[in-house]
Amino acid sequence: MLDDDQLAARNAELRGTLDNLMRELKDRTDGLRDAQAAIAAMSGVASSPDGNVVVTVDSTGVLDELELGPRAFERVTPEQLAQTITQVTRRAAANVREQVTAQMAPLTSEEGVVDLPDIVPGAPSLKDIFKVEQRDEPAPPSDEDFGSSVLREEARPVQRAASEPDDDDFGGNSIMGRRDSW
Repeated sequence: MLDDDQLAARNAELRGTLDNLMRELKDRTDGLRDAQAAIAAMSGVASSPDGNVVVTVDSTGVLDELELGPRAFERVTPEQLAQTITQVTRRAAANVREQVTAQMAPLTSEEGVVDLPDIVPGAPSLKDIFKVEQRDEPAPPSDEDFGSSVLREEARPVQRAASEPDDDDFGGNSIMGRRDSW
């Protein structure tokens, strides 16, 4: 059993650890708030190789601005221009995703972080609060992907089952079944 001096020392040690944990939590929360503000102000920009298409997206990857140069419509079909705009927009979105990931990297590091279960066995982890969920984003299509039709297979005709007219409610006198004109 511990005497009063040992209990007081253990209590002081625990208080110090908890104070450090709370300070770290506050610092991380402040850092998260600052990072969110910085991310909200981010944008991604990309342009076509010839510079005729310039796209700006916001921090979520949503199109913010589309600039078409004076020669954007020369010697290209509308489909080619649309494909170029799509490709440039995807590159701009990838650019802003990289910026967001870099901004969040220091906050998602768990190196040297004291966690509540380290102090109190069975307590919930504070690390989960700051965990950033990584989504598997599909790779943007390559230039070759735009060379063929969006419809990969030929459309098959829809076959409908033959049915009897359902005119029970109106005794065969529904206006939907009349063939005469109004």
